[in-house]
Amino acid sequence: MITLQGISVSPGIANAQVFVIPDQEENTINTSSIAPSQIEQQWTDFLQAVEQVKNDIQTLNNPNNAEQCQIFESYSLMLNDTVFIDQIKKKHSSSLLHIENVVFTEYKTMADTLRLSGDDYLSQRADDICDVFGRVIAVLQGNKRFDFETIPQNCVIVAKNILPTDAFILDKKKPAALLLQEGSNRGHLAILTRNYGVPAVFGIGRLCSSIKNGMNVIVDAAQASVYIEPDEQTVEIYKDKMQSQQQYNSELASFIEKHAKTKDGTKFGIYANISTVEEAQTAADQGAAGIGLFRTEFLFISEDRLLSEDEQFEAYKKVLQIMQGKPVVIRTLDSGADKHTAADSITSADEKNPLLGLRAIRLCLSNVELFKIQLRALYRASVFGNLKIEFPLICCKEELDKALDIAKQVRAELKSQKIPFNANVPLGIMVETASAALSADFLAKYADFFSIGTNDLVQYSLGIDRDNPGVAPLFDEFNPSILRMISFVSESAKKAKIDLSVCGEMASSPEGIIILAGLGIRDFSMGAKNISKAKRLLSRFTLKELEKAAKDVQFFEQGSKIKENLRLLLPNNLYSR
Repeated sequence: MITLQGISVSPGIANAQVFVIPDQEENTINTSSIAPSQIEQQWTDFLQAVEQVKNDIQTLNNPNNAEQCQIFESYSLMLNDTVFIDQIKKKHSSSLLHIENVVFTEYKTMADTLRLSGDDYLSQRADDICDVFGRVIAVLQGNKRFDFETIPQNCVIVAKNILPTDAFILDKKKPAALLLQEGSNRGHLAILTRNYGVPAVFGIGRLCSSIKNGMNVIVDAAQASVYIEPDEQTVEIYKDKMQSQQQYNSELASFIEKHAKTKDGTKFGIYANISTVEEAQTAADQGAAGIGLFRTEFLFISEDRLLSEDEQFEAYKKVLQIMQGKPVVIRTLDSGADKHTAADSITSADEKNPLLGLRAIRLCLSNVELFKIQLRALYRASVFGNLKIEFPLICCKEELDKALDIAKQVRAELKSQKIPFNANVPLGIMVETASAALSADFLAKYADFFSIGTNDLVQYSLGIDRDNPGVAPLFDEFNPSILRMISFVSESAKKAKIDLSVCGEMASSPEGIIILAGLGIRDFSMGAKNISKAKRLLSRFTLKELEKAAKDVQFFEQGSKIKENLRLLLPNNLYSR
């Protein structure tokens, strides 16, 4: 038996046979010089190669996977980077070097510069550049890539590395686990691996060569341990662990049909966050009480264009029908910042800081016709289910007033056209900024419901970019200031007698659920795969225990200590299976 240790990327245990993806040798770059007469043809070949890679990425993209849509969108932006493309063109014309050589030299120089920055985030972007423009060179050379269709189902895939654009195999081939010689737990591939729920260990080093096709391997991804041709004792140990895991999964499955409630019968609503129509069915299958957040911008991202009123109507109608009368909260377009859609092209704003720029409700209010098209589609769909509409990134009453007025205009237009709709659709807001949270008592007089988006609330309130590794450790959803704001929003909603839910990442973590429930939150929205876990967790507490936990942790000055102290406060409930 050989034991390897790497980096835990996605937890889980697997015992299966290995399939090794052969390491492909680097393409030989054509370093020859060219005649001036060849420049035009080679440039045409390059542009055609770029277009082919764009089409390939679009084909590989899974519109049902929000994370993959975002990643592949960033790849498309790289291929549409006119500054970089012009840089390649100038170098190609002036140097009279073969286009392969120019493209390779330019993207490698940029990637090396990013890696030398010492910033982990920029280093990951360097890998992305090499991935996407490496594909362009492969097209120019006519090289055939490894045929991923030859990978068998339910095997342990072993490779030196896998490009994010090849991550479709994680969904299509359903591997038992993924082992990589290289890679980190912060890159795009790691995100996709976790998103697909595939146990994964990266960075197992050169000893990866010890693994051959057909070998039996046990992967304990949570411990980042790999056992090649395990001995009988190890096999027996992991038989018990896998049996325990199966029992845990069976227990979770038993909660699908159950209502969420505490030991003493306090009821909760556990809803699903979705980004596509197809995910609504997954939410229904996982026992969601409804849809707590439908991120409509991903409809635009997956199509890479502005959708018509009828196209949007059909999508919203289908989600409402799938949920069969359960509440469906649909958020209006939250485009801009890190989520770019065709709608962004409408504005000519110079976005020096996109997170603080023309995004979400601001973008919609500056493009009223775009906003009206979506609201018309939503109101038309409202007769097919229990719809609630929410506006993102509302910061003040003036913005809410404008949004409500436009909604009123849309209702009047539909009425005059004798188009059926529900005139009483609740209109709520996302509480995502300190300004909205601190004026919640005032806004509650005008909004029909609140949804707290903890991701942006923390990011904006603490002034921290959670995607920047340099400051990411400071991103703390348990910071006392955040807990105080959430508590105030909860109290304000209760006094105004309006519904309140939390739909950010905090709502899906065990610690977050316990603290939020103790602060008075009764509705949570999360990824569908976490719904049964949340129901199980709540079933192990009384309401008094949850309230005591929330009260106790508020005495800690540093939110980062809350998880540690919850282990002491609730050792038998929170962390044991």
